[in-house]
Amino acid sequence: MNTVLAFILIEAAARVGAPIIKGLLEKYVGGTASEIGGMIIDTIAGKAGVQPDDLPSVSAKDLEAAIVATEVETPQLVAAWVEQQREANRLMLAELDKSESWWTWAWRPVWMWFLGFLFLFRLVLVPIADAAIGSDIAASVDLSTMMTLTAWFMGLYMGGHTLKDLAVKWSARSLW
Repeated sequence: MNTVLAFILIEAAARVGAPIIKGLLEKYVGGTASEIGGMIIDTIAGKAGVQPDDLPSVSAKDLEAAIVATEVETPQLVAAWVEQQREANRLMLAELDKSESWWTWAWRPVWMWFLGFLFLFRLVLVPIADAAIGSDIAASVDLSTMMTLTAWFMGLYMGGHTLKDLAVKWSARSLW
């Protein structure tokens, strides 16, 4: 969405006395059209019988007529957009409000942070300490053990549901 088109539409909306469209376009259309701004522009283009990118080529009279026709529908467009946002919010809240116990999901981020700390410790902090005090701590912290822990975590995290699904499908298959 270019600013020239936004300017043309805002000016035309002001000329024909379409305050709702003018206000929404001023608020929600800039470098990129927001969802409601895009809906309004698509509706204006539909009323004008062109694609949104072709709106600058529409005559002023036809553009003004399309804006007036859209102004009548704008409250319904806004209501539909608000309902869409409400439904999206409801779905996000439902996802957050699962009744699962915390331990059913918390083990994954706890292990991720733990493994991240281990690698930070072994690959950054230990070499700095070895260089600063002349010790050999790095020899006592085995990287192969850390990689084994990481592999087990990745196997459980990424492969657990796959194995569960395979087991369900295998047990549900008909032998006869």
